Order: sequence, then C-alpha cells, then structure tokens
Amino acid sequence: MFYFVFHRYSSYAAGLAVLLLMAVSLPLPVLAEGEKVQWGKSIEDATKQAAETGKPIMMDFYTDR
Repeated sequence: MFYFVFHRYSSYAAGLAVLLLMAVSLPLPVLAEGEKVQWGKSIEDATKQAAETGKPIMMDFYTDR
C-alpha cells in the first residue's frame, strides 16, 4: 500500500518541494522605514542615479490606444 501511494504522489511532492524552495529563496524587496519609491521622469537622470547607486532601472511603458 505504501509503495503504491508513494509512487502515485511522489512527483507531486517533488514538484511541491521545488516550488517551496523557489518561493523561500526569492529575495523580497524591502524598503527601510520611512523610505519611499522615487519615481523619475527622465531617462538621463535615472541612468545617472543608477550608475551612482549601483541599482537597476525599471521602466514602465503603456499607451491608451
């Protein structure tokens, strides 16, 4: 009985274990207390600031049409 149950659900258990390991290992962005996200409007300023701080740039584009 154990062999049958183990064989039947072992792939699900392995997949769940991998999923849990991935979720635990992902770094979560943490802001210091009182720190806010600084939104910029100029690529030049953002590039300069990213070079100074060593942080990546995230650009978000969208359109209404």
